[in-house]
Amino acid sequence: MRSLAVAAERVLAAKPGSEPVTVWIHGGRYPVTETVRFGKEFSGNADAPIRFRAVEGEVPVFDSGLAVGLSKALPVSESDGLERLAESVRGQVLSLKIDDKDARDALANPSVRCSIDGRTLSLAGYPNVGFGHIDRIVNPGAVYAEGRTLGPRPSWSIDKPVGGSFTLRDKDTAAWEREYETAKLATVTGYLANDWYLQSHPLASIKDGVLRLADSSRYGIKNNEKIPRRLKVTNLLCELDAPGEFYFDRADSRLFFIPFPGQERNGTLSIWGGPGLLEVDGASHLAFEGLVAEGVSTGKAVVSVSNSSHVVLAGCTVRNSTRPGVVIEGGNDCGLRSCDLYDLRHHLTLTGGDVRTLRPAGNFAVNCHFTQVSASDFYGRVQIRGVGQIFRNNLLHNFPGQVLVFGDCDHRIERNELFNIGFEEGDGGAIYSGASRWSWGNVLRHNFLHHLMCLPQAHPRGGIYPDDGDQGETIEGNVFYKAAHRAVLINGGAGHAVRDNLFLEGYIGIYNTEASAEKAYARIAKYESGELKRGDKDDQIWRTEQVVGKEGWNREPWRSRYPTFRKIMNQERMRFYPIECEYKGNRFSGNWRNIEHRVGGGENGVKDIGQVPFIRSTDNVDIRMSVFADPDALDFRVRRGAPPPAMPAIPFAKIGLYQDIYRARLPEKDGYRRAVRSRFDGKRSFDPKAKYDPRRINGEIYFNTGLLLRDMGGMLHGVPDSRRPHTELD
Repeated sequence: MRSLAVAAERVLAAKPGSEPVTVWIHGGRYPVTETVRFGKEFSGNADAPIRFRAVEGEVPVFDSGLAVGLSKALPVSESDGLERLAESVRGQVLSLKIDDKDARDALANPSVRCSIDGRTLSLAGYPNVGFGHIDRIVNPGAVYAEGRTLGPRPSWSIDKPVGGSFTLRDKDTAAWEREYETAKLATVTGYLANDWYLQSHPLASIKDGVLRLADSSRYGIKNNEKIPRRLKVTNLLCELDAPGEFYFDRADSRLFFIPFPGQERNGTLSIWGGPGLLEVDGASHLAFEGLVAEGVSTGKAVVSVSNSSHVVLAGCTVRNSTRPGVVIEGGNDCGLRSCDLYDLRHHLTLTGGDVRTLRPAGNFAVNCHFTQVSASDFYGRVQIRGVGQIFRNNLLHNFPGQVLVFGDCDHRIERNELFNIGFEEGDGGAIYSGASRWSWGNVLRHNFLHHLMCLPQAHPRGGIYPDDGDQGETIEGNVFYKAAHRAVLINGGAGHAVRDNLFLEGYIGIYNTEASAEKAYARIAKYESGELKRGDKDDQIWRTEQVVGKEGWNREPWRSRYPTFRKIMNQERMRFYPIECEYKGNRFSGNWRNIEHRVGGGENGVKDIGQVPFIRSTDNVDIRMSVFADPDALDFRVRRGAPPPAMPAIPFAKIGLYQDIYRARLPEKDGYRRAVRSRFDGKRSFDPKAKYDPRRINGEIYFNTGLLLRDMGGMLHGVPDSRRPHTELD
């Protein structure tokens, strides 16, 4: 039996639900040509679950990519394009003629991705790490913002571009221009307008050093920021100059690549082009344990679970895919336990429950590791929506922008460790929720956020960031160490409780502002009159009522569940102010400012929190770092016999990954935390005096902690123990 689909057919023949059913899967590489679907007929029960499990000590890899052997790859010669390569790597680049039509078609896609023996390759481009910089903006180009700009999107083609144009700083583009005479395949990705908005566009032309984008952009090409606009250009053969890069020549059907150091010459190339591995809809008490899935570029996700109950991925690895890793929608008590997800554009979506009735789903991710290792140009994302999801004891790191985004109600985000996040982006936060006045009942408790280092002179960032009037979060018992510019960044929101947190060696601990409240209040009339487009994110009251109903805060279940929400929303003008907030029992050490409340710009716009009548602030005091067990090792357990004041009861030792039957090995916390601390020793998470130096910035801010933890055993977990029963979420 060599097919998961055939195994599923055997399960049905065994009449699931009458007794436990286990399918044992041996190690090896299994090609995936179609998604295996599990409907309601695959329903066990608590006493008779259905399980697909890796045999102990073996690793089954389900690869949706097209497999191409590399044994015939040879160093590039004069006859197959040596002169087109950068002189520095001639002799290092291998090439392989691709004869298979399916492989040729897949590689011809400009957004193609691939891997060798499980390790992600990158499209050849400039620069290898980080971003290059725009010098002169020639033309901002056509602007179109979905949901905001009136009228149709501007039409475009490579031959009839409408995008902006610009030149580059400190980069000779003559080789690019020569390549573009025959192959117009490159893509420009970068922060082309704002520090917080990453975008990608086809490159239409390069002429006399001027690059022209093909299509419109949300804001145009502009620079209202303090640092140059930043970009990378990918899919250029002349920029193939580093191990792990590749390029496909469509005209000659030839693959060019530079192997990773130590990589076997007889390895297998996987071209990500296939469907998702699993689609579960309506099933119950179904588990997949110890499996590896990769190479997906079509369909909804690598693994999709919808309208199901007690469906669990445990001890699995999901990697190397351009589609979302795992999407869980609807149903209840479905999720991930002790899984690794890396080198993905989007890692996880958890939704479910009913926001109108506040019925919870209880879908979850517990003891999972989220990162990027080789896919340096993947943004990555974990998204939580709906009602009552659980995100607990996870490790998230090495993401260039904000990674954990949540919305809606009653989620539990607890005991997670997050670091090395947002290092290339301005604004945003490691944990973010925005423009959701109905976002009540969420508890962010006992998380450890550290080394969230701000890009010099860029828009400052936050650790936990309720943005754009988001309301009602409980931020309690968290540890913030070197956590961005503002560890808790509340952008004008009401009803937040910030209690019993530790704010250590950061810049600003707790921040809120009323500076835009009157503008937000006045703007509502413009949406109602049609002057502004209905449904824009700033159309806050209308958008809230689309979720909770017309004045839904005055009706059940919202009326009883969230009385403070009702109290706030019944104040027509003041509901745009950060009213009904509480800051209590927080401890601070080594911050530039502990609490900042803004009424306007500059230092004159800061108001003493004790003088803000609608925010309750009590028992927020300074402490010494000596009260902790070992700050040098980022061990913030409170030392026995520590002097007053009383410290919050935070279970610091229980934060992050833990060992269980699915994760037998752990990255050693003391080791990687010391390494991260050493890397940023002497640097503040935000330094107002730091300058952005385009010549040095890429070397300063990029620290591949995904690779660091992989090499420390962080991407390895144990094979499930067959003697132990399957356990549900506790």
